[in-house]
Amino acid sequence: MKHFLCASICAAFTFGSSLSVAQDQIIDSHAHLLPPGMERALNPNVDASVIELRRQMKEAGVTKAGIFAMVQKADPNAMRSYNDFILKTAAESDDFFAVPSVHPLDGEIAVEEVKRVAAMGAKALKLHPFYQGFKIDDPRVNAVVKAAGEAGIPVIFDSISASDGGATGKFVDLAIANPEAKIVLAHMAGYRFSEMILFAVFAKGPFYNNNVYFDLSATAQMYANSPRTDELLWTIREIGIDQFLFASDFPVFDLKPARDAIESYDFTPDELQKLMHDNAVNVFGL
Repeated sequence: MKHFLCASICAAFTFGSSLSVAQDQIIDSHAHLLPPGMERALNPNVDASVIELRRQMKEAGVTKAGIFAMVQKADPNAMRSYNDFILKTAAESDDFFAVPSVHPLDGEIAVEEVKRVAAMGAKALKLHPFYQGFKIDDPRVNAVVKAAGEAGIPVIFDSISASDGGATGKFVDLAIANPEAKIVLAHMAGYRFSEMILFAVFAKGPFYNNNVYFDLSATAQMYANSPRTDELLWTIREIGIDQFLFASDFPVFDLKPARDAIESYDFTPDELQKLMHDNAVNVFGL
């Protein structure tokens, strides 16, 4: 099936990709950059640098990537410095779009930073419950999501949680409480991806605005060619392909294997077009 799909698409579009999108239209929605001197803090074997990211983007046929910051609590100067690095890097190149970060437990400082980075061109905001050490249902998290929604930028949460068995329900509550905000659950909850079907259930009712999206970084790669491949594909389709984004999680995962993983699933050309390009344009306003 994979070889038939590749041959059909290549013949129809007359370029070398096995995807139905042009080589200059593939968007990676999840890549981390670290400031100079800290490039190997996330992966001791790969530099989270502009040079390395661009090298991997070229190898994978990706020409635009969301570049992420992740900040710690109670250090406003470091937070602004890191965010400014991300904003400046994105502003200097069409290759990138900026995804700064705040720490929700900083309270009003975090809310004000959301407003500042949105005014400076941020396309989304990155939060990480595990790395940053906060609870999803903390009222200060809701305040940040509310501020981001008012500013018109999505909030991207890392959604893999080994310690919070109720994380899925808390994300549902957060989305219902903030119907105008866009929430992206990075990694589609990882090994608990099947729980995300709950969003398809809520989408049938009047209370949920279908404002939650999912990036497939790490998870699509981990379950490619596995006993759960068909289950993951079925879950994605039940929720709706319009809610999903191609992503790598660079430098923890490399871009080319991330793309190869997506290609190994039995997505249709229309689904690939949405996954690899259209959905990111719509979610982030690119």
